[in-house]
This record gives sequence, C-alpha cells and structure tokens, in this order.
Amino acid sequence: MEKQVQFQSILGIMVCQIKQTLFFEKGFYRFLQKLGHNHHILVYVFYPNTVDWDRKQVKGFYYNFSINKWDTGWFPLPDYIYDRCFYTNSKQFNYYKSYIAQIKKDKNITFLGNGLSGKWEVYQILSNHPSFRPFLPRTEIYQNFSQLLSWLNQYPVVLKPIGGSHGIGVIKISKQNKLYEIIGRDAQNNHIKNSFSSAKSLSIWIKHFVSKRKYLIQQYLDLTTSNSEPYDVRILVQKNMRGSWELTGMAARIGSKESITSNLHGGGTVSQADQLLRIEHGEAKANEILQKLDRLAQTIPLQLEKHHGDLFELGLDVGIDKQGNIWIIEVNSKPGRTVFTLLDNPALIYKSKIQPIMYTLFLSKKKVGGKVI
Repeated sequence: MEKQVQFQSILGIMVCQIKQTLFFEKGFYRFLQKLGHNHHILVYVFYPNTVDWDRKQVKGFYYNFSINKWDTGWFPLPDYIYDRCFYTNSKQFNYYKSYIAQIKKDKNITFLGNGLSGKWEVYQILSNHPSFRPFLPRTEIYQNFSQLLSWLNQYPVVLKPIGGSHGIGVIKISKQNKLYEIIGRDAQNNHIKNSFSSAKSLSIWIKHFVSKRKYLIQQYLDLTTSNSEPYDVRILVQKNMRGSWELTGMAARIGSKESITSNLHGGGTVSQADQLLRIEHGEAKANEILQKLDRLAQTIPLQLEKHHGDLFELGLDVGIDKQGNIWIIEVNSKPGRTVFTLLDNPALIYKSKIQPIMYTLFLSKKKVGGKVI
C-alpha cells in the first residue's frame, strides 16, 4: 500500500459483500486504483460496515500489483465515495442502510452522487415536467388485482419490481379473449411462460408472484425489431473533469424472441445503436431519433438533479416503437459498462471508466478553491 503523503485526495469505492467472491467489477476497480495513483488519488474498495469511527480508518481492499491479487489493509477515511453497492435483496439493503446513513453524516466525506431510490421516484420527477411526459408510458404503483384487470381490458401490461434490475422479476400479462397469458422472468431470473383460463386462477398466481414486494404496473409497449426481438438503447451520461454532464456513449441491447426484455442478464446481445436504428427506421428517421436521444441525454440528468440532488452518472434505457416514438423505460444511477465491453469499442470503454477519477479531480480542485481546467 502506498504511503498516504503521496496522495492529495482519497476515493473510496463502496461495494456490497458477495458470498462467492469479494465484490463485483474487480477489473474496473483495479483500473481506477491505477489511474487514481497517476493523478495522486488514493483509491481503495470497502464495505459500508468496515468503518472504524474511533480510529478514523476503514478496512478495505487494494490491488497489490507486485503479487497480482487483491489484499486488505487499513486506510484513512475517504474524502470522496463512489457508491457501487448493488443490493441482491431487501435484507442486504436494510443491513447496510444504517452504516451508509452514518457515513453520509460525516460532512468531510462527499459522495460523487446520491443514488436514485427507484423507478417510481424517477417516473414522478420526469412526469411532473411537460417536456418529458410524451416519452413516458402510463405507470402506477401496483395496488391490487382489480387494478390489473382494469388495465388488461385496455392493453397488455408489464409488472416490474420498483427496486429491481437486469429484467429480473419482470412479467408481461396479456388477455386474448378469455385467456390470460404471462411471459417473463421470476425473482431467480428463470423464464416464465404461463396461461390461465380464468381471472380467479390468474389472481391466485399473481398474488403469489408479487408476494410482499413492491411492484409497478406499466402499459406494455411493442419495442421490438422487425424480427420481433425486444430491444432498447442504453445511453450512458457522466460528469467529467469540468463537472459538466457529458454523453459518454450509447449502444443497442437486443433480447431473444422468447424474452420481453433486452437485458444482457437474460441472454441479450449488443449492437451499434445508430446502425440498428438505420436498419429499423431508415437514414432520415434514424437521424431524427438520434437527435432526440441526444437531447434527452442532455436534459434528463438536469431535471433529476433539480429534484433529487447531486448525481454523477446515469444509464438511460429508452425504447423505440415501430413508429419511431421514443419511450423512457428506466434510469439507473449505478449503471454497468458491460454493454460497451461487448460492443468492443476500446475508446468508449476507456471513456466510461475514467470519469470517476476525472470527476473526483474536479471535486478536489473545487474544494480547495483551485482552478478547474
């Protein structure tokens, strides 16, 4: 471990403990540690429950390049925290909640961004602004089965967990005459395909599926390619070394015909967004769509920050229907970078990975009143 005096700032990457391994995204954090070192920033990884407040130290992980493996050590409290905690269930979230709350009370520690609380918060913020309403599918908090039946009399619907991700636990429900059909994935990410001949039998199944979890009910939209494959466009926006929002890149995620989502965890593939849009909509329409996507990438972060507070990076997932209409599906404040890795675009991958260090440099210069280049 390098001596503290060599570093001007300290960045702690906050993660959740994983049983099978130390934490996810090891390669990404190793990259940040090395890049941080080059910019005089000490970078380490830690769990929220490993802070020793009496000693003002944190037990964390650093990559030991001399032996090529992760090692543990005690570090000073971070000046900045990059929150990469991915909660696998509510029990884990509740366990870490009090530890994170205590960290946030320390006024000497700055989070690069405060995570969004869930899909419903994002929907409420965006739907309150008239410029975003045309891009939002009808969405409500799921209350009861009567609500579901009322929606099904108008169009197919999607049920999705308020705090879920990766397309896990998302199902589509449709009504054909007197037959109810369900397709999607359960909480363990297993495929679901079922049908019910009565509302009563469907009600029993839905009650068991939802259980005590909080769900959203959303109007189903046909966001598929001409080959009936579900797809969306992931847009990554991040703050840069000037503290400004910047479009890092975008890519199209394409799911299998048997799936209702394009998520990579469900077996999806990746394509250049502009190429796919030109295949699906032609040159002129694709350019029009891309211009609108660029505009959304510029305006959505500002709107969310205005009502939510500081953010650092966002993954915007948008769908495009057969008519070329754009729909905001989800906004994630802890976006992954797998989509760009699979796209095999080294420049884009590098740009997406350096911004946590670049933004930390901006914040540290701002804190000491230095000039930000």
